[in-house]
Amino acid sequence: MDLNAVTVFAQVVDCGSFTHAAETLNMTKSTVSRKLVELEQHLGVRLITRSTRSLVLTPEGEKFYQSSLQMLEIINQAELEVSANQDLVRGPLNVVLPVELGHQVLGSYIHQFLLDYPHVTMNLELSNREVDIIGEGIDLYAQIGDLEDSNLVSRYLTSSKRALVASPKYLAQYGDITSHQDLVSPHHMVEVFNKAARLPKWHLQPDTGESYHIDLPHRLRVNTITACLKACIDGLGIAVLPEFICREHFASGALVRLLPQYKMPEVQVSLVYADRQLMPKRKKVMIEYLLNAFQQRT
Repeated sequence: MDLNAVTVFAQVVDCGSFTHAAETLNMTKSTVSRKLVELEQHLGVRLITRSTRSLVLTPEGEKFYQSSLQMLEIINQAELEVSANQDLVRGPLNVVLPVELGHQVLGSYIHQFLLDYPHVTMNLELSNREVDIIGEGIDLYAQIGDLEDSNLVSRYLTSSKRALVASPKYLAQYGDITSHQDLVSPHHMVEVFNKAARLPKWHLQPDTGESYHIDLPHRLRVNTITACLKACIDGLGIAVLPEFICREHFASGALVRLLPQYKMPEVQVSLVYADRQLMPKRKKVMIEYLLNAFQQRT
């Protein structure tokens, strides 16, 4: 297989056109087109469906594109391993973080990493969607809760304490809560539900060691912690929220911490990535950078 043709194919996909790919690669458009045809003939499948206005990857093309990115990355890493510049941390990183985790916890560390390593570029997506780390070519993802895919590497970063909270307005309408036995109808919750967080159920544990499972109906279901916090402050229900985002609202009186004599399970936050033997140095450095930063924080 002609690796140069693989490079041309990946560049065409990235640029979205033969013309832009040719300019980027400093080739003629006809050379780019010929290389792609030769690659398709070698593989025996069509990789890209061409029209006058757009290029669309075929299912086979999508699979080959993801594999070609890994192939080219391995080749690039191999070159770096034997080059005089192997100590230079450089190149692109593709990072996805859950929204609030990115805004309120990891964002400043990511920014400092980029300041410390000026030759690294990053595509940072803040999203609560479900991600396919391997299929999407994601270098690093921050997982809230348990990891389900055993094919991925998970490194513990930190833990988040949770608090059971409500607003004074809500409690005035539905009644005070002094025991787990009070958590029954007409009480209801504001629930956070998204693909980014795999959170444990509501369990309350007193000092006696016995655990109580709470199952309230939800009046409102939202996909971000920020939306849940706002709804809870506005009196729409009881919520379980990260303790650190509630502190200022406890101080102002906008939120009341319920049943502080009970403990709730902490939620683990982990750095997750695909296990590659030839991991780019920039990726190794970023992972260790974040792990060390949080270790120093504790």
